[in-house]
Amino acid sequence: MASQIQELIDKIKTEGVATAQQEATQIQETAKAQAKKIIEKAKADAAQLLATAKEEIKKHEESTNTALKQSSRDMLLSLRKEIDQTLKKIIKKEVVDALSGERLAGILSDVMKESTKDEYKSAEMKVALSPADLKILEDGFIAKLKAELQRAFDIGSSEDISKGFTISFDGGKSCFDFTDNSLVDYLSVYLNAQVSAILKESIGTK
Repeated sequence: MASQIQELIDKIKTEGVATAQQEATQIQETAKAQAKKIIEKAKADAAQLLATAKEEIKKHEESTNTALKQSSRDMLLSLRKEIDQTLKKIIKKEVVDALSGERLAGILSDVMKESTKDEYKSAEMKVALSPADLKILEDGFIAKLKAELQRAFDIGSSEDISKGFTISFDGGKSCFDFTDNSLVDYLSVYLNAQVSAILKESIGTK
């Protein structure tokens, strides 16, 4: 009887140990599988986060580059505008000085004398000045010029002219414009092209 009891106890122990070992193995395998899933998910999440971060960095870089380019363009446009305004003021002063007093008389005389040497020599010449300049030139200059040219011409004034003159060879139907505004516009276009070239060269563009 005692031996039977001992055998039963041994059997229970043996089966219990085997069952415990089997359960421990199962638990271990389950833990490994879960750990593998967790690691794989962590890797996937990390890869997604990295990809998202790279995309955000790329977008930020593109946005920053666009902002820098726009800022550079705005700065150049502002600089160009200031240069244009300054140039125009300088040109205006120089042109007005060149079209004043004796200088105006000299330019007008040269243009009218030159016209007697070409196809305009027999044309109906008409000159327009500002009222103020006409008043100044009326004092002897016009009579002297008519004597030198030995041809008739009409010279009058226009309220639209502040400095300079216009000269027509078809009785006023069309004219060559040597007024200050016209000369300033012409010179500004020329000098603005030079400024553009300088700005392009300074920033390394072609």
